Amino acid sequence: MNYKVVYFSRTGVSEKVAKKIAEKLDCEVIEITDDMNWKGPIGFVKGGMYATQNKPVNITVHGELAATDELIVVSPVWANRVAPAITVFLEKRDLKTIHLVTTSKGSTINNQSDYKTAHAIIEKDNNETAVITELINLLES
Repeated sequence: MNYKVVYFSRTGVSEKVAKKIAEKLDCEVIEITDDMNWKGPIGFVKGGMYATQNKPVNITVHGELAATDELIVVSPVWANRVAPAITVFLEKRDLKTIHLVTTSKGSTINNQSDYKTAHAIIEKDNNETAVITELINLLES
């Protein structure tokens, strides 16, 4: 199976997780950026508003996705949803080919069953290593 890891990160946590997964799978990691400023408390509040209202953002995918069987998509959780950049990225994708990994301080997303697999890394549960290991074992079996 040919995988690529795609991520969006506001604070660097999702980026760190994406790079760990890509290293373990020996595959390419691709960043998604958007045209928004999510910095600071105002950016945090604005991000939650955009997520809950499904407001679109303009994204840039920094890599090539051709010749990929399945994607591992890493996103922060914003208001129980993936970040707006990931929402836009996933709009034209078959979610049953997506292994979603979310990162948060303490919450998960709604509609996890839409994806091939969904894994939640939650800071308060200190489960990052266990979740990554579970995902790698699943993909390598």
